[in-house]
Amino acid sequence: MWKIIVVVLFPLCYGGVPNGIVSDWAVFSTKTLYRWAHSVAQPSENSGFNEVYNDRLCEAVHMSMLLRHGARYPSDGSVEEINDIHERLKDGKSINVFPELETWTSPYTEPLASTLNAEGKEEHRLLGQRTALRFRRLFQRNGQYIRFISSDKQRTRASANSFYGGLYNATGDCLYGNQRCAPPTGIANIAPTNLTIDDKIIRFYDGCDKYENDIEDNDDYFKEFKKYEKTEEFLNITKSIRAKLGLPSGFALSSTDVYTLYELCAYDQYTLEPPSPPFWCRLLSNGDREILEYGQDLEKWLESMYGDPLTSRVACPLVRHMLGNLKAAMNTSWDYSNITQEQANRGYTAANFLFGHSETVAQLMATLGLYKDNTPLLATNREALRDRKFKSSKLLPFSANLAFVLYACKAGPNDDNPDNKFLVKMFVNEEVVRIPGCNADACPLDTMLQQYANITNSCDIEKICDDDDDDISGTSVIIINTTVFIATLLLSALSCS
Repeated sequence: MWKIIVVVLFPLCYGGVPNGIVSDWAVFSTKTLYRWAHSVAQPSENSGFNEVYNDRLCEAVHMSMLLRHGARYPSDGSVEEINDIHERLKDGKSINVFPELETWTSPYTEPLASTLNAEGKEEHRLLGQRTALRFRRLFQRNGQYIRFISSDKQRTRASANSFYGGLYNATGDCLYGNQRCAPPTGIANIAPTNLTIDDKIIRFYDGCDKYENDIEDNDDYFKEFKKYEKTEEFLNITKSIRAKLGLPSGFALSSTDVYTLYELCAYDQYTLEPPSPPFWCRLLSNGDREILEYGQDLEKWLESMYGDPLTSRVACPLVRHMLGNLKAAMNTSWDYSNITQEQANRGYTAANFLFGHSETVAQLMATLGLYKDNTPLLATNREALRDRKFKSSKLLPFSANLAFVLYACKAGPNDDNPDNKFLVKMFVNEEVVRIPGCNADACPLDTMLQQYANITNSCDIEKICDDDDDDISGTSVIIINTTVFIATLLLSALSCS
C-alpha cells in the first residue's frame, strides 16, 4: 500500500508520468508543463524578502513580474491538424497495429481552442502561492498597492485570475467575470483594484509591420528551420512512424504532421482528466522527441530570440514599463514599512504582475541579453548545441516567468548616510539569474538601469516598426473594474495536485 502511494504521488508532484512510455517530459518546447521543467516545491516563508549588501540590511519593496499564461487547450489551427492527421492515419495504417486509433475521439474542440485548462489554472494558483510565501512581508505591508495587467486573451485573463487566487488565498473570479470573491475567514478589509488589458505593453509585436513582414510572415526567413526538416535525423523519425503504423509508400506524412503527433503526446497529459497513458507517445522515441524539441527551439530562436536584431528591440516598451516601475518605487527617504496612499499616488506599487505569452517572455529575454549562445542555432549543429543556453522547454514552458525585485537597503549603525540604497535581483522561473553587466546576484539599481539605458532611451517603437499609425497594437486599453480583498496572507500548505 505505501509503495503504491509513493510511486503514484511522486511523479505527479515532480513532473513524471507513470506510464513507462516517456522518460523525460521536459522536452515539449513551449507545450511543456511548468512542473515538468521546474521544481514546484513550497518555498520558505519570506525566503526572498531579505538581502544583505555592504553591511546594510535590504528588504524587498517592489516586484515587477511577467508571466506567460498557463497550460491551455490546442489552438484552432492545431485542432484542425489533429483531426486531419487522426482521420488520415486511421484510414491509412495497417489494420493490425494501433487499434486505439480506430476508437479514439478527439477531446480537442474549437469552442475550447486556446483557452486555459484546469492544469493551467492550477499552475498559476500555485505560482501565486509561492510568490506570496517568498515575499510575504512585502504583501502584508503594502498588498493593497498592486496592479494586474493582461493581454486581451481569455488564457491570460484567466491566468491572472488564478494567480490572484493563489496570492491572496481567495476563490472565485477576483479579477474578471461575474462571481465576486469572498474574503478569507475573519478578514474584513477590502480594497478596489483593476485588471488592466493593455496589448501595447503585453503584445507589443502585434501590429509591428516590420516584425510581421520581415519575420513572422516571411517564409524565407525560416529557411534554416525548413532545412532542419530535411536532415537525416528528422527524416528518420518520419520513416520510423511509417514503419510503426504500416503506412503505404504513397501516404503523405509532412513535417507538420510529425510535430502534431509530438504535441499530441503532451496535450493528452495536461488536458485529459485524469491523464491516461497516451498511445500517441508510442509513435516517438525519447531520442525522437529531443530531435523535435531542437526543431522547435530553432524556430522559436528565429522568431523571438536572436535570429534577427529586431527581436531584441521590439520588446523595448515592455522593458521601459518594467524598469519604469522600479524607478517609481525608489525613494531614498521613504519608510517602506508604512507606505501611504499619497506615495502610492506618486507611482509606488508593491508589485506589478503582467500576464502574456511565450513571445512576450522570449522577446523580453532577448532584449535583456539573456540565454544567448556563442553559436547561432542552425539546422546542422544540434549535437554541438546539446548543452545550449536557449532551450525553450526550460525557459518558455507554460507559466514561464521573469521578475525584477527591488530592495531598499537601510543605513547600518556605523553608516553616516541615512538614505536608502537600492538593489535589484532578477528571477527567471523562480530562480535567481545574474543580470548582464553585474558582478553579483544582487545588483545596484543604478548599474542595472545603466546597462539597459540605450534600450529605454531609444525606444521609438513607430520607427522600429516602420509603423505610421499611433496605435501599434490595434487594440485599445481597457480597464476591468472589480472589487478584491486584501488580507494578511495565511496560506494553506502547497499542494502538488
